[in-house]
Amino acid sequence: MLSLLFLLGCPVAMADPLTDPETSYYGASILEGDSEVMFDEVLNLDQELDPDTYAFFEGSTLYVGNSDDYGNSIDGIIEFFWFQSSIDRGSDFYVAVVKVRATPGNDCPWYLGGYECELWADDWQDWGEYPVVSVEAITDVSREQGAFRWDWAVPFENYGIDAYGQMSFSNQYGIGSSTQSGAEGSAMSAVSIPDGTNINGVPVQGGANVSADIQVKGYLGSEYKVQTQYDITLYEWDVYVNGRADLMAWDVFLNLGARSNQSAYHEFFLPLQVEFGQPFTMDEFNFLSTFDTGNINPFAHQLGFSVQNLTISAPFWEEPEEEEEEEEVVEPAIEPSSEPAGEINEPAEELEEESSEEDEPLRVDSQPVKSGCNAAPVFYDPFSIVTLLFLCLFRRQK
Repeated sequence: MLSLLFLLGCPVAMADPLTDPETSYYGASILEGDSEVMFDEVLNLDQELDPDTYAFFEGSTLYVGNSDDYGNSIDGIIEFFWFQSSIDRGSDFYVAVVKVRATPGNDCPWYLGGYECELWADDWQDWGEYPVVSVEAITDVSREQGAFRWDWAVPFENYGIDAYGQMSFSNQYGIGSSTQSGAEGSAMSAVSIPDGTNINGVPVQGGANVSADIQVKGYLGSEYKVQTQYDITLYEWDVYVNGRADLMAWDVFLNLGARSNQSAYHEFFLPLQVEFGQPFTMDEFNFLSTFDTGNINPFAHQLGFSVQNLTISAPFWEEPEEEEEEEEVVEPAIEPSSEPAGEINEPAEELEEESSEEDEPLRVDSQPVKSGCNAAPVFYDPFSIVTLLFLCLFRRQK
């Protein structure tokens, strides 16, 4: 069984990641609450409305949680991202960044062993194994409208770390790349590793600036990705992952009760895929924690809540058009004339009139051109005829 890396930290240190999440994203849009992400209601473990449960949006961040009369609480912060890269699969891709913390209270029954509650640890005082932090997402695939991409979840398989001391973690998920089409990947890494740490049962070198990969899968580009980084104090934990198209679940178990009175914190990445332009509905988003309410009480006390019918939709987005490069216009090196524009235009107008007159074709009368003999009748004077005959007779007599 893999001993997990999980965080047990002091109350102050554990509060920092929830109040100030260190999340950055590139090539992705964070979805707006109450418009692009909506839900119906939040219920307790008995599927009942409970005044101690809460779920509300503050901007783009969904705050959820529940508490009990002993002061135990489980709280979460959830943010949803839509990737603009959109791998060419006819789908929209989302990732939900889930940050969860379970905190034991200080008002347990004194007759059960003291006022201080604890996280449920696998030791002789606690009967049975129960998760100290559990996150479960459920969707109905019979609608054939969306599924969980369990293969890119963070973490996407069981893993473990045994360590004593402060440690930093980084979760990353990316999809799409300008250099590699269809690229997708996820990674979970540890930095600033304490000495004597084992990752998945293998000893690793410790140090302030030493890093090690816990889980790495696929290709992570720098253009389209979401990443988080958080500090935790780890002891012996086990994390089990169960992923299917309709279910994504993480269960974190505490194997050592040395610091069971501190908070437990972890972050998860939940990738989603749905047909392009269609909404994705998560029927149930369940959170659970288990507490020990007294040293002489061997029975587990569980606390949790369920967010019902959480629907995610893509934001309105248009791909930016590529701007065409403007050609540089080289102007002739001629000094501008100081004459008014009206005087300069007059000669041009005169030239235009002259050219229009020269270009105008010659106008020819519509009378037909006569060629050959003239067929019109000719009228002669009678006196001229008599004179002509007389001259002819006179020439013959000679």
